[in-house]
Amino acid sequence: MILSCRLSAIPPHLHIFIQCRLLSSSHQRLSSSGHHLPYPTNAKPTPHQIFLLSPGASQEEIKNRYYELVRHHHPDSAHCQALTPSERHARFQSITAAYDILRGKATVTGISPQDPYMAEILRRKRFNEAHLRRRGHHARPEQSLYEASADDRVKDRVLLAVGVITLILGLFPGIFMLPTHSEKQHRSAVSNLRQARTEARELGEERRNEVRKLARDIRRQSECNNRGAAND
Repeated sequence: MILSCRLSAIPPHLHIFIQCRLLSSSHQRLSSSGHHLPYPTNAKPTPHQIFLLSPGASQEEIKNRYYELVRHHHPDSAHCQALTPSERHARFQSITAAYDILRGKATVTGISPQDPYMAEILRRKRFNEAHLRRRGHHARPEQSLYEASADDRVKDRVLLAVGVITLILGLFPGIFMLPTHSEKQHRSAVSNLRQARTEARELGEERRNEVRKLARDIRRQSECNNRGAAND
């Protein structure tokens, strides 16, 4: 009663400060006393020792305890700040490996909970095997290297030579005869053009001669008519 009266007499801001100090000190006492999920001190603890559970624990208990261990032993947790980074990561990986073992995703045979890398390799190997079984794919046998006999090598060389000769014969007309054929076509076109020009000049000359002749005939006929009219 006296204490409550004295606290009520304290100014409000000092009262708040005292309460914060009391909460901080209580939190420090709790943290110094250690959390309720300590990590085992032996060299190679079993998964049940890491989870602090009995061998008959249910999957629900294992799952809940895993979440609690992750919160307490996470490398960024305040409870692990006194440890070195390598120790924090090793503990966290051991908890993850133990969780896989307790859930049946990994076996304890030949694998220590302190060796999470081997546990991860085994987990991936089992996943790959299960994936191949689901898809019905099996590993294909290695194919033997091609080893040809002497007769087969001779046949291969003969076929290669025949193919090369056929290719050369097919390309020969286009490579060697095409320029000659093009030259002949060019000369024939020039000759035809020259002949056409000559024929055109001759035809034009004939037409001009016919027009001149027709003009002379008309002029003569006109002169004869003019003379006949003059005589009359």
